[in-house]
Amino acid sequence: MIRFVPTVADFSDEMVLTVPGFLAGRRSMQRLGDGLRSAGYVTRHWDYPSLRGSILSHAARLRHDLGELVESSQVRRVHLVTHSMGGVIARAAILGSGLETRWREKCGRMVMMAPPNEGSRLTRIPLGPFASWFPQLGELSESPDSLVRCLPPLRQMKVGIIAAARDIVVSCQATHLPGECDHITLPTTHQGLKSDPNAIERTLCFLRSESFQSEPATIPFESPASSQDREPEHRSRDAAA
Repeated sequence: MIRFVPTVADFSDEMVLTVPGFLAGRRSMQRLGDGLRSAGYVTRHWDYPSLRGSILSHAARLRHDLGELVESSQVRRVHLVTHSMGGVIARAAILGSGLETRWREKCGRMVMMAPPNEGSRLTRIPLGPFASWFPQLGELSESPDSLVRCLPPLRQMKVGIIAAARDIVVSCQATHLPGECDHITLPTTHQGLKSDPNAIERTLCFLRSESFQSEPATIPFESPASSQDREPEHRSRDAAA
């Protein structure tokens, strides 16, 4: 069980939006949100009907909500923490929101958990006549001309990426994004990342410092496995350089 320990830092004027992935419920990122709030951040969970509508339609709504946030005098910076498809929605929304241009002083950092930046293995499943029911899967295709493969890189937002070593939905290689500040692979699953204590701790590290390198723990926890039994984590050579 995670024990969240409040820090002395005051991030009360920094908003963190959490954006879930495909088929994720409202409470899917609750443990992550608890960790963010315990660290002093103001958080808001951004929900959407992932089974309906395209990535671009969801991005348009998120773009509007981002605009309202940055116009608030009570918000000094806006960060995002996303999971899976939520990261692609966030990328599309940021590009059209003015957050990186007009409001660049409020442009914070983004942690993307298991993002299908180069497409998802899930899209290999043939849908046949049902393909039109799930436009988002076509947008996440591994094809070079898919939406996700054609999205331009972010210009100002500092991005850190956490991949899962046992991910059958998105390969570790497919999570990379040009210009990423840091990249780490943790020994868990696609869905497990959202509540993994190490992933939450590394998320807090990146929001503070643009790096996943360990700092004095703000979320101490006891692992059920001994240090000898745990799988090693891996940092990208390019991101670590």
